[in-house]
Amino acid sequence: MNKNFDTIIIGAGPAGLQAALFLTRAQVKTLLIGKPEESDLAYGKRIGNIFGILGEPTGLSLLENSVEQIKIYGGKLLGEEVIDVEKKEDSFQVKTGMGKEFLSKTLIIANGAAPTMAGIEKEKEFLGKGVHTCVACDGIFYKGKKVGIIGEGNHAAEEALELTAFTKDTTIFSQKRPWKFSEYIKKILKEKGVKLEKKKIVKVEGKKNVERAKTSDGKSLQIDGIFLALGITPSLTFAEKLGLPKKDGFINIDQDSFTGVDGVYAAGSATGGNPQIAKNAGEGCNAAIAIIKKLKGLEQYTDQT
Repeated sequence: MNKNFDTIIIGAGPAGLQAALFLTRAQVKTLLIGKPEESDLAYGKRIGNIFGILGEPTGLSLLENSVEQIKIYGGKLLGEEVIDVEKKEDSFQVKTGMGKEFLSKTLIIANGAAPTMAGIEKEKEFLGKGVHTCVACDGIFYKGKKVGIIGEGNHAAEEALELTAFTKDTTIFSQKRPWKFSEYIKKILKEKGVKLEKKKIVKVEGKKNVERAKTSDGKSLQIDGIFLALGITPSLTFAEKLGLPKKDGFINIDQDSFTGVDGVYAAGSATGGNPQIAKNAGEGCNAAIAIIKKLKGLEQYTDQT
């Protein structure tokens, strides 16, 4: 696969798929990275609130049909997880959990909303005081300290690897779930000395800040901080790394889905608002049209067919 694109879309739900459809029809070289089958829409059993769609199809069938639409116009879908994004002069470098790297002139972040909480006792009470959801945001406060990561997938691994810049004492707790790291990630974790532990943390304790964590086997572990990294890499992690403006815990955008950072757009649940397919797809459409106009030097662009 080619490594250079005009646009990379992170996330393959309604927002990302709609954006990809407009972009590929306009012959913009586009790569969509994500797993449609892991979109929230995939769990919808009867979808009856989308304009012009009869018969209440399943969410998964809508996603599969959308992927086929994009392929008709030459679009490319990579069924992997983006774990890191970095600005590189006049382009963006995007890295997946399988170690693949791509460059793009523009970027659409459409990979969902806020981080998933772990259900640990007192995690919300200590949020920001030893319990965190973003290493790019708060990792710097743990130089030389003992830190735990909660999660079993590539996102947890990437957060742990980023923490190694600040501390050599990092452990990933899978909460008794099987590890889901790619072989590429496993190799790097071993090289960096990140410890893997299948124990389940059930409670955090401390006075003003986290000082200890209790595990399901009744043991108490001294720990200075815990980062929650369940599920895919949340949009706010990318927002922090790219310096995107945020509002009420979501990426802030204008009417064209523009974030205010040149070349970066956001759409869907990543921007908050109504959690509806129509709203998310609409923002994907806006982001795509804004990029088409930007790359082709157009003042107006309309696709009505």
